[in-house]
Amino acid sequence: MAKGRFLTQKALIRQLDEKGMYKVSENELYMDEDGTIYLVWRLFQTDNFTWINSSDWDIRCSHLHDVGCKYHQIVKVNLTETELYQRGLLIPLYEMENAYCKDIPAKYLEIINVSGHFINNLFYRMLKASGAPKVIQCLYRAGVSLNFNWFLTGKEKIDLNKIYDIEWNSEKG
Repeated sequence: MAKGRFLTQKALIRQLDEKGMYKVSENELYMDEDGTIYLVWRLFQTDNFTWINSSDWDIRCSHLHDVGCKYHQIVKVNLTETELYQRGLLIPLYEMENAYCKDIPAKYLEIINVSGHFINNLFYRMLKASGAPKVIQCLYRAGVSLNFNWFLTGKEKIDLNKIYDIEWNSEKG
C-alpha cells in the first residue's frame, strides 16, 4: 500500500467574524493510502480544532476530519491524480508536491457516508502523511475518539451542486 499524501499546497484559511471560526480559502485534496482522493472544498467553514486547539501540525488534517464530523459524509474525487492534471483541475505551482486545485465539477465527485471510526482513522492517516510525529498521531487519534459531539451532528448533508456556493457554506449547521 502506498503512503497517503496531500496533493495540494498547505492550507490557506481566512478568519471569520465568529470567534474561533475559519473559512478554507482554496480546495484541498488528500490522496489516501489506497489511492482514493478526497476533497475539502474552498469556502468550507471550520473551527480548525480537532482535539487540541493547535496549529502546530498540518491543519489540512483537521479540515477533512471536520467535514466528516459535520456531515457524516465526505467528498470523494472520481478522477486520478493524473486525470486531475490532464483536465487542468490540478495546477502545479513551484514543484509537483505543491499544487493548486480548481473547482472540480460535481460530475467527478461522489458523496461517501462515513462512520466516526472511519473519519477518525482517516484523520490518523492524514497526520501520518503530513509528517506529524508518531506521538502526536497517536495522541490526536485517541483524542478524536472522545468526540461525543458526533452524536449531535450529521443532520445536514453535503450538496455537491452547492459546495462552491457562498450562501450555502455560510449557513449555520
